[in-house]
Amino acid sequence: MKIRKIISSFIVTLLILLTHTTFLKTGKAEKYSILTTPDLSNHPVYSNYKFNNSEEVVNLGVQPVYSPTGLISETMKRDAILHKALSEQGVKIRFYAFLNGDDVNHFLHRGDIDAGIGGDMPAITAAATLDIVIPILIQQGFTSIIAKHPMLIRELRGRKIGYAFGTNAHYALLRSLSSDGLSKEQVNLIPMEVNEMPEALQAGKIAAFSAWEPIPAITLNKYPENVVIHRCLSSGYIYFAKAYSDKYPEIVRQIISAEIRALRWMQSNRQNLIRASEWALQAGGRLTNQKLELTAEQNASLAESDILGLTSAPIIPQKDLRQNGLLQMEFEYIKTLGKIPASTNWDKVHDSFDLQIIIEVLANAKKYKLNEFDYDIE
Repeated sequence: MKIRKIISSFIVTLLILLTHTTFLKTGKAEKYSILTTPDLSNHPVYSNYKFNNSEEVVNLGVQPVYSPTGLISETMKRDAILHKALSEQGVKIRFYAFLNGDDVNHFLHRGDIDAGIGGDMPAITAAATLDIVIPILIQQGFTSIIAKHPMLIRELRGRKIGYAFGTNAHYALLRSLSSDGLSKEQVNLIPMEVNEMPEALQAGKIAAFSAWEPIPAITLNKYPENVVIHRCLSSGYIYFAKAYSDKYPEIVRQIISAEIRALRWMQSNRQNLIRASEWALQAGGRLTNQKLELTAEQNASLAESDILGLTSAPIIPQKDLRQNGLLQMEFEYIKTLGKIPASTNWDKVHDSFDLQIIIEVLANAKKYKLNEFDYDIE
């Protein structure tokens, strides 16, 4: 047993050293994670990505199968104002689709992307293990635990539960188990891609799963006998490698402006929202190589029950960052899982949130054209 532990420790250390040497463009990383993450080098989708790490390209990792961030990022992708503003600085933006926030962090750590979209758990993990800047909210809704029939959380003891490692739904699942007196050792956690969960539940391969929208809605739409047995509030963010943000502050502000414009454009007209919903479903289908069984109207309604129905100024709430607030409690819980080093101080994570950037953008609405819209809708 000792030998296996030594070998395991050596492998983890070697992986950390290797990733340090590749972290060139976005700056030196700290220890990434004391848990190993899946090797994504042979991923059927990601292995085909050709990252351009020149100074003329900003690479953004997005999640089309993550509502409503998929609608927002697909709208940003078509924002002619954003592309023109970046072009004037000699820069192009490229969007890379990922299935979850832990995957985003993997490529952010490698230096392949300069910014990414992630839920609260990936964002906190990145802030604890990398040098990043988190300036803007992009999601504020719920993750859900879905089962085939009504049941209490404690009834999941000994059963198989599907989850996506290192995501906001992963955290929500563990927190819900804990609140009902179960540890992760008392259930059988089955890691899987989020798009695989509905069929795995239907086939009886798992007894329940934890996921973010639109996967719960897709499941209930296709299999109406399934039920939500627990919901947990979650949030999501766009975050940037700090070295990139420090070197290119205006590019960061232009990307933030594009998110604000996207929100306002979708809120201004129902047809705009439906169109963005269609784009997101198409992008999610391309990423997963399967049709997402949800109508554009249903997907749009999910977005309206999230950040699109709450605000057009996606400022990170101060209360979430306060001492013993929601994010610090989540940070402390993540430490108990061994996902981030136990020695990590909350101040490092807290200081990664920079609320002044979006306030500056909002104060200069004319300069950043927050109320002007020009989208390639074809």
